[in-house]
Amino acid sequence: MGFGGLYISISGLQASRKSLDTVSHNISNANNPNYVRQSAIHASNSYTKSADGRFQTGTGVNVIQIRQIRDEFLDLKLRRENASFGYHYAKAQILEDIEGVFNEITDSGLQKVMNGLWKNWDELSKEADSLTIRGLVHESSVAFAETVNHISRQLNDIRHNLNKQMLTKVDEVNNILDKIGELNKSVKLVEGENSRMKANDFRDERNALIDRLSELLPITSYENTFGETIISLQGRDIVNGSFISRIDVKNDNNGLGHIYWEKSNEKIDLNGLGELAGFIDVRDKSMVEYMDRLDTFVGTLANKINALHSTGIDLEGNQGGDFFVGSGGVINASNIKVNSELSNYNKIAISKTGGISDGDIAKEIYEVRNETLFGEMSTDDYYRDIIFSLGEERKSSRLIAENQGFLINTIDERRQSISAVSLDEEMADMIKFQHSYTANSRVINAIDEMIETVVNRVGLVGR
Repeated sequence: MGFGGLYISISGLQASRKSLDTVSHNISNANNPNYVRQSAIHASNSYTKSADGRFQTGTGVNVIQIRQIRDEFLDLKLRRENASFGYHYAKAQILEDIEGVFNEITDSGLQKVMNGLWKNWDELSKEADSLTIRGLVHESSVAFAETVNHISRQLNDIRHNLNKQMLTKVDEVNNILDKIGELNKSVKLVEGENSRMKANDFRDERNALIDRLSELLPITSYENTFGETIISLQGRDIVNGSFISRIDVKNDNNGLGHIYWEKSNEKIDLNGLGELAGFIDVRDKSMVEYMDRLDTFVGTLANKINALHSTGIDLEGNQGGDFFVGSGGVINASNIKVNSELSNYNKIAISKTGGISDGDIAKEIYEVRNETLFGEMSTDDYYRDIIFSLGEERKSSRLIAENQGFLINTIDERRQSISAVSLDEEMADMIKFQHSYTANSRVINAIDEMIETVVNRVGLVGR
């Protein structure tokens, strides 16, 4: 064994040291949720041949790559499921806020206000000349109008807040795209032609961004031969190396933002996938449906009561007018009010004959509660159907989100079992490479002693 053996041992020292550095890097990132465990891959150096070409001699070992231990299939699967989870999770959260606006979970919602309203109309039909009960009818009607005004205003506020949050999500998407583009440049620079270095830490940062992006949008992604990530949305590249195609927002006539392809008038339809789609769909579909149904409920009920009240005679002998008023000839949840003239309780017209004790119109108004004004549904049934539909939609989205969350956690656990840092495994590797380092050091010492003996004893023979 000569200088060749020395070189072999030195290569072993270097490989062991690089492996120990990798182990140390893994341990220092044990609590980093985005970190993927790395491993030093050893390979034999090229052999040398003897002069006659009959024999080969080994030249030692080399670390050819610091490889990440990850299963890319699990990454793709998790990101595919993320889009559905993001959509339904966002939708369930928003619908829960809408349920809170109607406040029917407690005992102080619109249904309780309507129960009081109907009860007072019933009492007034029995004591038509009672100013006290007339006052109660007026006040409960004001409470009904103010309650639906408040609900309508809050629903409208939620819708505009959703628009702001949607714009914030778009900004987040574009920021992520920009960062991924920069990381693509960094990876390509580190892993340039003939480079033996791996930009694994940049990859970890980039993969964390892609995971988050997959919650916001239904994306697909892969890595090209240059180490750059290509990300597509509905078949169009939004990241391709350092090329970035940002998402544009354009406002409609109501000031609501919609997403478009960059520098294009083509609108993007996310097809019910991703957090961003959840915000847009609730804002433009669910919210519109419940606001329209509330307007229909209020308008139909108010017009029916107005029609009956206008046929009655008040205590002053005058023909009754509209009990509820709106604006522009239309009554809805946002503008309904009790006619200001009725603050004079004598003007509440509930008599058919003009008699003081005649409360026939009040009785007919009370009976409106059980009339089928909405297809085959009564007033109460129609309102309860609004609340039921809202609850079922929220429940459905929450259930899907919970199932998706369970599936994602299962996939992530499998991914972590492969990619996460295990301190026990790292300590075992550390001991292994320390022993390898020590063994190579001893070989070098032995060769050093052999060479020293040869050098010192040259010429001493025969003296």
